[in-house]
Amino acid sequence: KGGVSLARVREERMMMFVKRACVVAAGAGRARFLSTAMSPPKAALLIIGDEVLKGTVEDKNTPWLAKKLYSRGVDLVRVEIVPDDKKDVGDTLERLRARVGPSGFVFTSGGIGPTHDDITYEAIAEASGRRLEVHEPTLALMRKFYAAKDPPQELNEQRIRMATLPNDCEVLYTEGLWVPLCIVDRTYILPGIPRLFRAMIEGNEDRFVGPERYFAHLFTNLLEGDLAAHLTKVAAEHPDVQIGSYPGTAKGLDYHVKITVDGRQRDHVEKAVQGVEGSIAITRSMVSWEG
Repeated sequence: KGGVSLARVREERMMMFVKRACVVAAGAGRARFLSTAMSPPKAALLIIGDEVLKGTVEDKNTPWLAKKLYSRGVDLVRVEIVPDDKKDVGDTLERLRARVGPSGFVFTSGGIGPTHDDITYEAIAEASGRRLEVHEPTLALMRKFYAAKDPPQELNEQRIRMATLPNDCEVLYTEGLWVPLCIVDRTYILPGIPRLFRAMIEGNEDRFVGPERYFAHLFTNLLEGDLAAHLTKVAAEHPDVQIGSYPGTAKGLDYHVKITVDGRQRDHVEKAVQGVEGSIAITRSMVSWEG
């Protein structure tokens, strides 16, 4: 009751940060990154579809994937939308592969259905120097799926297109689905339907892992124009820590601006938080693990 010791304050502050546990990825035989000194893997998302560019279909996969990858320590560094055009797909894919590097991931969304404008498999095969061929295990699963419908559906030429994949690709399956997750040179080819996109990523998420991350959310009743100079100074002093500010726009909030502090080295993040708290009146702090 005579006051709180500096050590206790320090201990409580350290508890503000959430640390990603380093575990071995089950099933895939891949280990999580065990050191923050390792560079985090990068990822890119290529959305394919005229309907997205026209606004007739809303892209719901980007925000979901961004949160998922962030929660797993992978940096999403680029998102691009292209029409149903093989050259556009191929050129963009080449650029995104170069952007994420040999340890990164490129995800594609859309264009793997049975219709004439579903050109993703063909475009990626051409861009990767491969040919298309019927993938017999996928065809068998598809045949079983359509035979079980009431009434049973014909496995026609158009549907077989969905089992015609780039040769020598890696194929993964998700429990309860016949749709293949085809992988060509670290490019993960996914359907655009959000329900399927999410299930197939989550079913194989142990492949997508990066180094641990620490962060804190701080809240203030100052306005952005009043705190901008202070945040600029703190950000310059801690270049490997990401600092963001986001005005609260909803009614009934107990703050004007939320400040996020995010990084992969615990002591650096903690010092950045101290810098923010030393220059800005913070009303409360909050920890949450997003993802």
